[in-house]
Amino acid sequence: MTSIRPPAVAGLFYPATARELAGEVDALLAAATPAPLTSRLVISPHAGYIYSGALAAQAIACLPQTTRRVLVLGPTHRVGIAGMALAGADAHATPLGVIPTDAELSAELTDLPQVVTAPIVQQEEHSLEVQLPFLQRHLESDFTVVPLAVGQVDASAVAAVIECAWDHADTAIVISSDLSHYLPYDQAGRVDGATLHQLLTLRGALVGEQACGAYPVSGAMEFARRMRLAPRLLAACNSGDTAGDRHRVVGYAALAFQDASLLPTLAYNAIATQLDLPPREEFATAEDLDAPGATFVTLTQAGQLRGCIGTLSAHRSLRRDVVANARAAAFSDPRFAPLTAAELAEVDIEVSLLSAPTPLASTPGLSLTEVASALRPGIDGVIISDHHRHATFLPQVWEQLPEASEFLRHLLAKGGWGANGWHEGIRVETYHVTPHHLAADQ
Repeated sequence: MTSIRPPAVAGLFYPATARELAGEVDALLAAATPAPLTSRLVISPHAGYIYSGALAAQAIACLPQTTRRVLVLGPTHRVGIAGMALAGADAHATPLGVIPTDAELSAELTDLPQVVTAPIVQQEEHSLEVQLPFLQRHLESDFTVVPLAVGQVDASAVAAVIECAWDHADTAIVISSDLSHYLPYDQAGRVDGATLHQLLTLRGALVGEQACGAYPVSGAMEFARRMRLAPRLLAACNSGDTAGDRHRVVGYAALAFQDASLLPTLAYNAIATQLDLPPREEFATAEDLDAPGATFVTLTQAGQLRGCIGTLSAHRSLRRDVVANARAAAFSDPRFAPLTAAELAEVDIEVSLLSAPTPLASTPGLSLTEVASALRPGIDGVIISDHHRHATFLPQVWEQLPEASEFLRHLLAKGGWGANGWHEGIRVETYHVTPHHLAADQ
């Protein structure tokens, strides 16, 4: 007899009828703005759709629609476990229909010592279930799924599970996680900003106070470090921005992981061909690089800046933007002599992929102190401008200038206003970046 895990939170976290659910999910997916590059590994929030559905749609929309199976990793909210648990069901149901469990991948995971079959762990768990309707409306109809509940377990054990799925080229992985819980709005913004900075730089592991999915997210970070994948922040907000009050909020983020060497290899080749040097092999499809994109290309030599040129808005294809900025950073940065063929072998290349700039609320008109308090150190790239000039700092500059007021004063000096030249007519925009690295010895 076929066993089916029935929906536990239909009518609570998302609509209970197929028609209403399909309509809501389709609208969220249609409004999503996926990354220029598709991704097999994403992080998606799991609150009620009214709170975080728009971000979940952005994450799921990055998955290739031809994906044949999906491993969904999410935290346990109701039943604690020191390990990871399969539901033991032959299929998983939502109001949109039944998704078969992938028998092959389930068998492979069961062979791992950290994975057990325990139906009770998933019986009322929502973190896995709420991802399924998005998969049903985004992917082709005959995919399979393996929901896996993650309890308290080491990041390396989670990474091993992800690696097992990754070895199947037709498989995608969805990490289900929200961020901080029940902090006041402003405090949540600061806490989540620090968490996202840690996640985007793949440093260490998260703890429960940072994300309810800290264990699966930390496993994804460990796997990304091994595989040289770069996390890209698609969007972040909290329940105070969507459908809740601002006294006690829950944070959300959508991220997609991409090959960290693809863009800097493209940049390297653009410079190498200009110097009549042989290019490196590229692994990218036309679709990956034809979408509009804005980038900064930064060259460093022995830890010192050797060139940096970029674009703040996506007005040409990602490929053309990287090529143009790489050559400009190498040969046209007025602060440096043109790069030589001998130097290229010693240069580290970083390509920062920018999100669209977003105006900071209520500017112009805010004081420098008010703007400083609204920024997220480590996360926000900042553009300041008036009718006469503009200047920007990438988020990487926070490492040298971690205090927000000092950050802004240095940016004012860079733009020609002078460190004390703030005036209320200055407009402020923020953006975030995904850094992609290629070291000289790679």
